[in-house]
Amino acid sequence: MMVRISFIYNLIFFCAVLAGYFAFTDLQISISVVNRQSSWADFLQRFGELPGLLVLFIGTHIYLSKLHSTPRFRKFFVFIFLFCATVYLLRFIFVVIYSGPTKDYTFLQDYRWVIILVLAVLNLLLILPLRKIKFSERILRFGKVSVLLGLFGYLLTIQPIKHLWGRVRFRDLDSFYSAFTPWFIPNGINGNTSFPSGHSAMAWMILPLLMLVPVSNKKLRSALLFIIILWGLIIGLSRIVIGAHYASDVLFGGCIVIFIFLGICNRLGFK
Repeated sequence: MMVRISFIYNLIFFCAVLAGYFAFTDLQISISVVNRQSSWADFLQRFGELPGLLVLFIGTHIYLSKLHSTPRFRKFFVFIFLFCATVYLLRFIFVVIYSGPTKDYTFLQDYRWVIILVLAVLNLLLILPLRKIKFSERILRFGKVSVLLGLFGYLLTIQPIKHLWGRVRFRDLDSFYSAFTPWFIPNGINGNTSFPSGHSAMAWMILPLLMLVPVSNKKLRSALLFIIILWGLIIGLSRIVIGAHYASDVLFGGCIVIFIFLGICNRLGFK
């Protein structure tokens, strides 16, 4: 195993203790720290997902350049899927960059299909030259982990749970907090998507950057890991401060991505 079992057990124990603590303190924590006028939390609310989106977008494009080694029939469907995924990511990035400073969603809605078509063409123009580049094994590893983490860590796990759990966000509660529910009680599909935190999950999507640093360069890997952990914690705190999520939402959003990342690395034999 490339990741020590003892480390995983300790991490599970730590997350379980926090989950148990937040089960009884979620509401009190939010009441104590929420500041809807916080400028730094609002800034991260608008732009905090951008680094994770860029890592997934770049990594997926790199992975596309390796499809020549797959069977032709499988290659076609994988290419179509990844092409659609990169267009989606590119649109997500465009929405964040455009609506972040302007807070204008009318233009994005009125010209949705025009924007998607333009981005699809740009995406295709980007793929063509990348297919001619010969990437190193380390960069290809980064691309593969990015694709798998985005697929299993966000698309197939975080997003379905958010909609199925139906937890009401703190900022949407009434003055009596009557609609509040602990994290361990699912409410079903009702339009609420507080649990788990998508922003927190996306913050940890930059973990594949560790694949770009040689294993022998321990100082650089440690520095990068410190930055990733700090970024994940700051984004998580900002989501609680702005009233978009509870502490448990942030915890599970991050833990899901971290454990899936470790699982992918173990499965592929990466340190």
